[in-house]
Amino acid sequence: MPPQTLPVRTLHRHALGWGVLALSLPLLTALWVAAALWLGAPAPWMAVVVAADAGLLLSLLRVPAGTARVVAAAVFLLVCSVASAWLIAAGIVGAAFGLMPWESALRLGPVLFASVAEPWWTASTMVWLAAAALLGVWWNR
Repeated sequence: MPPQTLPVRTLHRHALGWGVLALSLPLLTALWVAAALWLGAPAPWMAVVVAADAGLLLSLLRVPAGTARVVAAAVFLLVCSVASAWLIAAGIVGAAFGLMPWESALRLGPVLFASVAEPWWTASTMVWLAAAALLGVWWNR
């Protein structure tokens, strides 16, 4: 029995799905950072919005449900969460020096990030991130 391969149409949908997620990543990251800096808190509830957006985009593109779609949504959520946390910390530190978040992000080191972000890792933050991950898996399975 020959090995099974994905049809060309499915491969195009996967590539299109990754492309659309890559285009929407900076927009959702900017939205998360703007909400967090405006509210003065890291806004972990935005993780659920990011997971919902990934699921919605992939379903609108008719990427077939399954492992590839779950992985795409999970990677999107992870990258957006890390980038947002870094830019939020950069926005907080950079404000003291008159820098915009993206200017400060290039100068922010891991030790300063860890000191700024340490108070954010509360139980409620972890619950929001876990809920976003579980909902992302459920929406894309």
